[in-house]
Amino acid sequence: MSLYDSSITPPLILNFNSKDRVSGSNSNFISLPVDIGNNAFDTVCLVQASIPKSFYNFPSGYNTFTIQEDALSATVTIPVGTYNRINLQSVLATRLTLASPNAFTYTVSYPVATVADTFHYTFSVNTSVSVIKFIFGETSVFRQLGFEIDTYTFTPAIGTSSLESINSLNLSYILRAFIKTDLVADATDSILEEILNFGSYPSSSVVHYQQYNFDMNSRKLSPSAKTSWNFILQDAFGRDIDLNGVPWAFSIVFYQRNKTHEIHKTELMITNEERLFKIENEQKGIQEGLIPTLPPPAPIETQPLYPIQPFGITTQFLPTL
Repeated sequence: MSLYDSSITPPLILNFNSKDRVSGSNSNFISLPVDIGNNAFDTVCLVQASIPKSFYNFPSGYNTFTIQEDALSATVTIPVGTYNRINLQSVLATRLTLASPNAFTYTVSYPVATVADTFHYTFSVNTSVSVIKFIFGETSVFRQLGFEIDTYTFTPAIGTSSLESINSLNLSYILRAFIKTDLVADATDSILEEILNFGSYPSSSVVHYQQYNFDMNSRKLSPSAKTSWNFILQDAFGRDIDLNGVPWAFSIVFYQRNKTHEIHKTELMITNEERLFKIENEQKGIQEGLIPTLPPPAPIETQPLYPIQPFGITTQFLPTL
């Protein structure tokens, strides 16, 4: 059975590109007006999408955290860009030392190749007297550095203090992407589609999404008469993904959903309800004595068609009296 009903309105596939927009940015834009005609469309579904991984894992606005040395505090700013474990380790040490209110020297280490890899950084500072703290807020780089939104205190030792990440480093940063739009009417948070494998693609590559289950991933079309819609590309934390000026493209199918299977289902439900109602009324009538019950039929005695006499019993040879 077909998913769509083309007897009146055949499906229509429209292509969208963030560079062809009325307003907004590549991450959040209003599309150019589209004429979908006088069609009875009631359902939409994402067909495919191509999204460049041109965003940074240390984006603007989410690239800082606070360091506190005794009563003095300073903001540590990681230059906007994309980092791997090796170059981030060096940049962190430099930025921490530059931001230190007391001119302390910081180092950052990572497990060497001869020991188990913990995916943790260890931060060290050349003092055991001062109380050193890292403070991470909601817009801090806590995920990338393996922390939570909290305050962490260095542990003092002889002439030094240190702090190890509590979680694994997360330099992928964005693991899932969501395409949201006011084109849909019944989806949670206006989500047209979720792309779960977003984090498996390397930086500077292109994430390609292909729809394989139109039935499960279809959305109800918004009943408004709009011909221009808002499309938003966000991460799992509800933040727009800054593609740094690189556009992305996708296609959506508009169609009228086939209601034949729903009609059959409704008919079967009605028939079943009628059957149950009839059985219920018959049982109720029997209990109230309204419907007489017939006695069980009398057993019928039958004789074999060819009776068999027991072996050895005969009167043929008895003398005549």
